[in-house]
Order: sequence, then C-alpha cells, then structure tokens
Amino acid sequence: MEERTDIELIELARQGDKDAFGLLLQRYQMIARRFAMRLVANEDFAQQLAQEAMLQAYLSLDHLRDAARFKGWLCGIVLNIYRSRLRARRVTFFSLEAMTGGLQFDAVPLSGITVTPERITEERELHQTILGVINTLEPKDRDATLLFYYEELSLQEIAVLSGVSVGAVKVRLHRARQRLKTNLLSQYPEIIPRGQRRKTMIKVTIADVVKREQTDDQGRSHTLHIIVLQDEAGKRALPIWVGSFEGSSIAMGLGDFSTQRPMTYSFFVSLLQAINAQVEQVRVEMLKGNTFYAVVKIRCGRTVREVDARPSDALGLAVLTGSPVFVAEDVLQVAGVDIPSAAKATPARSGVESILREIGEIQRQEQEQLSHARTQEEITRAKEELIAAIFSS
Repeated sequence: MEERTDIELIELARQGDKDAFGLLLQRYQMIARRFAMRLVANEDFAQQLAQEAMLQAYLSLDHLRDAARFKGWLCGIVLNIYRSRLRARRVTFFSLEAMTGGLQFDAVPLSGITVTPERITEERELHQTILGVINTLEPKDRDATLLFYYEELSLQEIAVLSGVSVGAVKVRLHRARQRLKTNLLSQYPEIIPRGQRRKTMIKVTIADVVKREQTDDQGRSHTLHIIVLQDEAGKRALPIWVGSFEGSSIAMGLGDFSTQRPMTYSFFVSLLQAINAQVEQVRVEMLKGNTFYAVVKIRCGRTVREVDARPSDALGLAVLTGSPVFVAEDVLQVAGVDIPSAAKATPARSGVESILREIGEIQRQEQEQLSHARTQEEITRAKEELIAAIFSS
C-alpha cells in the first residue's frame, strides 16, 4: 500500500480503509503544518489547525472532486479553519473608558444600547452601497479588499492565499482604495466628505465635571465622571463620559487644587514648557459610533503640529494651559443637548466642588494615617517581606 498513489489511497479511504487514510496523513501532515505556520507563525496553533484540517478532510473525502489535487484541497481546509477562527475572535480591552477617554454619555454600557430601526436601515444601506462599489473592482483588487477589510487578514496572509508577494498585495489595495474613493465621491458624495470642506467649529467652555453613581441590570454599581461642555451662546451642552482619573484631574485643574507633586497633566504641561511648545487650541472634531475624537494643536517656534488625542487628555491640557476649546458643529448637533432657557448663564460648577471635597477628604485621611509613623524595624520588615514575595522560588 505504501507505493500507492494519492488517488488510490483516497479511493480506498472512501471505502472505509483507515490505514489508507493513515498513509495520506503521514504524507501530508507536515505540509499542512508548514502551510499553517505561514498563516499564524505559532507552532502550537499551527499544529492545532493542521490536526483539525486532517480530521475535516477525512470526514469530507466524498466532497473532493479531483483526488489528484488532495494537497491543495487540504491546504484550503487549513485556510478556511483559520479564517473561521479569525471571525470568532474577540478582543477584550483593559477598560472601555480608559481606552476611549471620551464616550457619548448615553452610550455608557449599563443597560445596553438601544439601536433604532432607522439606524439599522441606514447602516444596512451604507453597507450594501460600499459592497456594490467593491464589486465593480477588478477581481484581484476586489479579492484583496474583501480579505483585508472584511476578513481582517494581514498583508502576509493575503499574500499566502493569493500566491503573490506582500508588495503586490499593497499595490492591489492602494489601487482599490483610489478606485473606491473616486467612485464613492462621484456617486455618493455624502458618504466621503471632500478634503476642501472645513468643519464649522463652535467655541465651548467646561461647564462642570459631574460624578454619578449608577447601577446596572445585575445590581453592580458604577462610578461615572461626565465632562459637560457648553457653547458660548449658552444654548447647547455636550456631555462626555470619561475615566475616573481623568475626570478628577480636570476637576482639580478647574478648581486650582494643589498637590505636593505634579500630577500627570501638570507633568505634560511642564514637558511642553521645557521645549518651548504651546497648546494653541483643543478641538473635539469627530464622533464615530459612540466615541469622540479630539485634536490638540501645538506650536513650537515656527512649527505647528496637530496631535490626535482622547477628549479627556486634550481637555486636561486645555484646562492647565488656558487654551481655547472648540467642538465641531455637526458633533454638537448630533450629541449635544439643549440647555433650558431658564438656566443660569454661568453654571456654579457644583460637581467640581463636590469632587474636590471628596479628594480633600481622602488626602486628609491619608495624612492621618501617615501621622501614625511606623518604626524603622516595621519598615525594614515590610520591605523584606515584599522582596521575598517577588523573588521567592
């Protein structure tokens, strides 16, 4: 049996001869594993993919149309399994608020986000529109685009699948993007704004920083810090949910709350001053989904740079440098809230005062604990226990 061809072994395996498939396994398992290694560059994961592919191949032998092409068919199974794993993959970030540093207040994930039928319809239409334009591309460019943007394969993975170099994949994607941009702008100008169009910016101030305790559906308590921006006309407000540290730091800056050592934003400002750089302005320019995006405009001599930032970080710098803050008019229209006509023109910032009182109480308690000084012997013993815990075998 060892001298038999692939076609003969496959025919015997289809008739139930497990030894015949065992010989196929010996013949091609290393090939399947090497192919998987080109996809994942991880030996253990590649072995898992190869083993699962061999099992699926055994169960699906009846679907192999050309027995002479078993090798290519098996590698295709490896690739399909890998792509299925990619689609099932989920990434958990350390902290949603820490990663974003600025979400729409009503997007706080406590009781879930309500998606309206209108929004579902709009997103479906946009999805179909883009796919329609993609389908007008040349087949090679279309396949590269779908693999990169929809299947989320890397350039190297697309190169392996397509049998071309990474450079060729880059050329195809560049060509596809240019074609897509041209077609979308000509057919659907509302989808991609032209570069010549400048956003209308509205000057705002920080009306308050508010701390809120909310309970989710499982009864768990969550602490929220909301920065509330107010336009100059006093007609619209923009609430932005930020992290606890960022919210407290901004409140401390607004209240001129002093600390013995510089906090993070104060340190950033000192770094800018050390290189003679100034923050000229801060802009909240965009809202994608439920996440705000900001820009910090910095001048150093004759050089001006605009740096992408989380709104919380950008606003923290603006408070300490006294830099003006602006919000894009379209962002304010979408995410802003009308201020009642009977409301005070200048908010009292009671939220800031409440946060500062809480911080002051925490500092007082810490000082009280420090007043009960430990003996040198206790300090030495604590250090020894720490080092022993870290470096113990």
